[in-house]
Amino acid sequence: MLIHLEKLGKTFGEKVVLHDVTASVEREDRIGIVGQNGAGKTTLLKILTGEYQDYEGEFSVTHGVTLGYLEQNAKLDATLDIYGEMRSSFAHVLDAMAKMQILERKMAASPEDTSLLEQHDALQNIIDAADGYNMDVNIKKVLSGMGFAQDTWQKNIAVLSGGELTRLRLAKLLLEKPDVLILDEPTVGLDPKQIIEIRNLIRELGKAHTVILSSHILSEVQAVCQQVLILSKGKLAASGTLQELTADGRSLEEVFLALTGAQTDPEEEEEPHDSDF
Repeated sequence: MLIHLEKLGKTFGEKVVLHDVTASVEREDRIGIVGQNGAGKTTLLKILTGEYQDYEGEFSVTHGVTLGYLEQNAKLDATLDIYGEMRSSFAHVLDAMAKMQILERKMAASPEDTSLLEQHDALQNIIDAADGYNMDVNIKKVLSGMGFAQDTWQKNIAVLSGGELTRLRLAKLLLEKPDVLILDEPTVGLDPKQIIEIRNLIRELGKAHTVILSSHILSEVQAVCQQVLILSKGKLAASGTLQELTADGRSLEEVFLALTGAQTDPEEEEEPHDSDF
């Protein structure tokens, strides 16, 4: 078990936004969290990622397991190119390297000053923790794996398509080498062809990572995930595999509507299919 939630709850003032949620995440799971807007999906993700610390119940992550969070429309620097944006993830490493060079000159001038050696060791630890000396090797590997050809690396972020921006955000997340990818509405704002592209990419990433995906589009979860958590008004209305939830012959949409009283999302009616392209 990588993650466990036990009777998790969250309030804002007198408003209860999450109540009594119990669930677990295993290695190689691909879990979809679905619910209407305001059902508590983003709140749950923010507890998982540590943004919210004041909650009720228990939340635990197995020692050594790392979580990577892709928030909705995560900001990128429009003044940079693709490679520069990736390198910005190592800003703290580059800063440490620059400081080490200065320290090394001071150490050469004052070899008896042990405090300089201690500072140097601290900076070295920062670099080693981020695999900083392999920074460019890792960037190139990830960009290539995410479908960015080398001749596009100098392309300015301001001219990228929605699908390219999402791939770049995912690429930056992969540089962190997380065990669990937490994705909040990763296809929001994309056109149908880009949606297909990103869903296929997430399925591929799911072969090497555990994936937790939040969406209000049922067909997205069906296309990408193996298991589903249905949230309604902050409560866990149902959970299980797609097969378990639809074992009585109903579709996932029918199950969702029965549990939440929701209306069919307009985006469901124009769902893209691979055969359309």
